[in-house]
Amino acid sequence: MAIHTRSQTVGMTSGAKPSHPAAGAVEDLSYRTPGRGEAASKHVCHCGKAFIRKEHLRRHQATHGERNFSCSICERSFTRNDLLRRHMTRHDLTSTANDSRRGRACDACHANKTKCDGGKQCSLCSKRGISCTYKLASTNNKSNRVIAAASRNEVQPLTDPASFIRISTAEGEIEDDTSTTTSGTASTTPSDLTGNPTAAGLSRLIDMVTSSTASLLDEFEILESDKGWITECTDEYFGKFHESWPIVHAPTFHLSPPSLGVTATVAMVGAWLRWPEQLKRVATDLHSKLMDKFFEELSKPAPRDLAEQPWPTELYQAVTLNLIFAFYHGAEKVVARAMLLKGVLVAVLREIEFFVCSSCGHQQRIHFPGNFLPWVQGIRERWKRTIAALYKIDAYMSIARWQPPTIHREELDVALPSTFALWNAHGLDVFFKRLPREPADRTSYKLSEITSNPKSRARSLLLLEDVQLALCGLSPGIWNHLQITRRTGKVGLESLRSLAWHLEMWKAEMERISHLCSQTYGTEETAGLPFVAYLGRFTEDPVKERLFATLQIKSLVSEGLILYHIQGLQLYADLRTMNAVALYLAAPPPNEPCTPPRIENYQAQLHEWAVTTESRRALLHAIEVLRMRETGLGGDDVPEKDFDPVANLAVSLSALVVWAWTTYADTTCSCLPGMDHINIGVDPPDLQSTERLESWIHGGGTAAVHGVAFCRCVLDGWMARYAAALPQGDRVWELADGISPMLRSTLQL
Repeated sequence: MAIHTRSQTVGMTSGAKPSHPAAGAVEDLSYRTPGRGEAASKHVCHCGKAFIRKEHLRRHQATHGERNFSCSICERSFTRNDLLRRHMTRHDLTSTANDSRRGRACDACHANKTKCDGGKQCSLCSKRGISCTYKLASTNNKSNRVIAAASRNEVQPLTDPASFIRISTAEGEIEDDTSTTTSGTASTTPSDLTGNPTAAGLSRLIDMVTSSTASLLDEFEILESDKGWITECTDEYFGKFHESWPIVHAPTFHLSPPSLGVTATVAMVGAWLRWPEQLKRVATDLHSKLMDKFFEELSKPAPRDLAEQPWPTELYQAVTLNLIFAFYHGAEKVVARAMLLKGVLVAVLREIEFFVCSSCGHQQRIHFPGNFLPWVQGIRERWKRTIAALYKIDAYMSIARWQPPTIHREELDVALPSTFALWNAHGLDVFFKRLPREPADRTSYKLSEITSNPKSRARSLLLLEDVQLALCGLSPGIWNHLQITRRTGKVGLESLRSLAWHLEMWKAEMERISHLCSQTYGTEETAGLPFVAYLGRFTEDPVKERLFATLQIKSLVSEGLILYHIQGLQLYADLRTMNAVALYLAAPPPNEPCTPPRIENYQAQLHEWAVTTESRRALLHAIEVLRMRETGLGGDDVPEKDFDPVANLAVSLSALVVWAWTTYADTTCSCLPGMDHINIGVDPPDLQSTERLESWIHGGGTAAVHGVAFCRCVLDGWMARYAAALPQGDRVWELADGISPMLRSTLQL
């Protein structure tokens, strides 16, 4: 409903929209009006939304009118009286909002279901000797039973704040929502952040999230006093985080209040990115409370009948964003809990057939009818982009935790998302200006199809973000290949060749798209696809808009190359076995006098691996990752991201491979080069010299980079270089310690 209202109030009217082939390319998500044999809607609003009952139409039409109902406490205004009364429950003053349909009873009379004669002190409360209050008359039945019990036992008056802190009942204890969290711990702001408005605002969000009367799907209207710090957080979010994870619809985020769950998450991520040292603790606390609420919400049974209620897509967006935040945060406990929530979320989405295109089409026809293209586009894209982001973060977190991915590409019955430019078109005029450049045929292809075949018919329509999803789609195959290799002790050559072919083909596809972007740069009038797919919001300044698109393209290429190397490291090295040996050697159990047989077996496997062609290919991937980090991921003209957990994951895995190859190679000291030796940077001059590198890969020998050999003598030096490529201080990524424990000892030297 919020998106629908926003679409009617931005830019131009719906009558100004031009026709375009993309308007008809809505895959299986038809937005036709109900026909014969269906429950036809008889009452239609001027905005196009239809209703079966006339009273529902009148209630909807009120949202187009003026906000005549104002809160006397915070001065927020609403279009309907019932929305004002629901809002007043947050102030615990529901009795102050006039309800013309019925009289109000005091708390005691309401709980006992007796008629109240009103006044400052009704006759029943006077007879019982208690104060007559109107604070909890509209809360849930559980609270009513508490008040009734207090009235019968003639406890101290309920106007005393102490009486709301803890009231014992036969059903348990109710905690004060305004002063404590659901776990009974006070959500106070740290003393050193008392004067920080952002910290205070995040603490208030914690109180709201943990309140028993609040729902994460409630609309969250920003108060005038909070606009300053929330604007700073959202600017940080959309400026640094949204480009990599474009889940939220940025053009309409500030136009109408989003849900409490999405708002709290955006503010949390923005605050954590902007003030990592000062606000890490309070942002982590808010994340923890949101996770509690997510587990609670997702544990509720979901109806299989698609027509029963609309999907809480904003809830799924908020959950996905918190999974991404946990990966960015990197703390072991935070990531472990996020892994559990991810499994619950995927199970819920499979239960309601969220990954099925026809199910989404049915949802749209029943719960979000209409034919205004920006409105229809917004509904579809929220669904697509939530799935794409969840699929991507599932692959990243699974790699970091040595687990198989939860989602498989074969179940992604989802059409390709629209371009970044159209999703971030601020204003209807910009939307319809960019619409003619949108590749209309993208909606004809599913993610499950394009991510499985680099030579599919949709190749000409692919964008850089599609290639990233395709690289993520290699994870299940790589996992199965490694499982078979571990179980049989033999490398499956056919599966290895197939996965290696797909990996190299997707890299070549990414380079092709990057080359096309540079060719289609042109001028403002002549620029074409795929370059125009990455235009940002700076439509008032064409130069700035094109510069943003250039930086966005280079950032996506860099992230894609990092993902390519991560998958190469996984394919050519048993990283989990290396990690098990490294963890044991870093901190051997004191009660074990000798090496356990399991570790000895792993070490024997590493000795065998270190002389294979696969080990040398893995080493080249690790060398290239270090080079990219030391020279800058996107070149000198691309500013590095403040925090890049995907690059941190690649550095950690690369350090593990270099450590294992150097430690378990059969050669003695290789500081002095032998006959079969490569010195990257000299011979060959770079990692693009395919013929020379392939000769070394198949023939074997020692290796060095600019004269520094991969030898046990200088292993600490190599580990120090990888450790230096990881963030330290406020941005430390704790998962790196668990992946490559040898880096921890390097930093302690």
